[in-house]
Amino acid sequence: MTSPLDSYTRSMDGLHFSDEAKARMAEGLRAAAAAKGAEKSARAAAPAEALTMPARRPGRRRTHRWARVAAGLALALVLGGGGTVAMAVGVLPNPADVLSDVFGGTPAQTELLNEVGHPIGASATSNGVTVTAEAVVGDRSNFTVVYDVEFDDPSALEGVEPNENGVLPLVADAACHVDGTVAGGGTAWFYDADPNDNTIQYAESMGFTTWNDAGIIGRTMRFSMDGIRTMEGEDSRTIATGDWDLKFEMNYVDTTVDLPAGQETTWQGADVTIDAVAVSSVGVTVDYTIDRQIGDLGPSGRLSDEARAKQDAVLGLPVTVTFADGTTFDATNANTTAVKRDDGTSAVTKTVTYDRIVAAGDIVSVTVGDVEIPVSAA
Repeated sequence: MTSPLDSYTRSMDGLHFSDEAKARMAEGLRAAAAAKGAEKSARAAAPAEALTMPARRPGRRRTHRWARVAAGLALALVLGGGGTVAMAVGVLPNPADVLSDVFGGTPAQTELLNEVGHPIGASATSNGVTVTAEAVVGDRSNFTVVYDVEFDDPSALEGVEPNENGVLPLVADAACHVDGTVAGGGTAWFYDADPNDNTIQYAESMGFTTWNDAGIIGRTMRFSMDGIRTMEGEDSRTIATGDWDLKFEMNYVDTTVDLPAGQETTWQGADVTIDAVAVSSVGVTVDYTIDRQIGDLGPSGRLSDEARAKQDAVLGLPVTVTFADGTTFDATNANTTAVKRDDGTSAVTKTVTYDRIVAAGDIVSVTVGDVEIPVSAA
């Protein structure tokens, strides 16, 4: 099975990719460039009325930059392994969101380009800064979105240099939620795909759970940001303030592979049944039932050592993903939700994005507790 990451770039040398995976990416990028060129030629030959597109700020040159944005998606997940900012996200839609769709217009549509979602017209400008949703990739429960942040006055970025991981020392006052989701969270960070222009990139890598495991593809993403600050302790400064609100369809090709489930194990003396395991190019999701419930943990945000131990006894079941190159990813501390059942058990879901990009075929196994589940067995 190939992943949407096969459309990326040879510039990923030195990152978490095998030589075979890099070759697939290079081939995919050439195909994407050829497809985009053919699309551009077709548009040039079409009647004027067929060229109608959502209004876009002049000078964006979006088509020209798509290949770099696709590469940026790959870079985004790799950079996410270090120097990122953890985020907790409120995700339940409210009546105001529904009214905004009625009176403020429907979410921007998202087209597919080589299996990667490409929002059309999802852009907002405030105080000389334009934020545009450029690309989204993911699976049923996990995704990464890359936003372009373009400054009319690039002097605001003077002195902002990437760290050794390529992450810019910036933090956004931002929030997002996906309609119909129960809970979620992840990481967010800034990087600079091209230091020679006046645009930087903001990436969010998130995992969400939905009612009845319906998945997030096809739902509406609602993103808002009102400021960007440097992360320099007491010397922190604000480099941009404004009002950027975007909404767009979560449309991309699902690369999920469902693995065999039903195995039994134990965790800290409690019986565990593995209900579902799914892997993809970007993340892993594990559902299990444990014969235990957390109980009262005390005041929120002030967990005692005893309360943490109770929580870990339900939520702490180890999950490890093993890749073809021999490396592993520890998914134990994933975005985790638990639902108490009347029979005294808890239904637990763990979902998280990796710290790298892989092809689904490069995932060897997922180990849940002491049960190793080969991906080839799917």
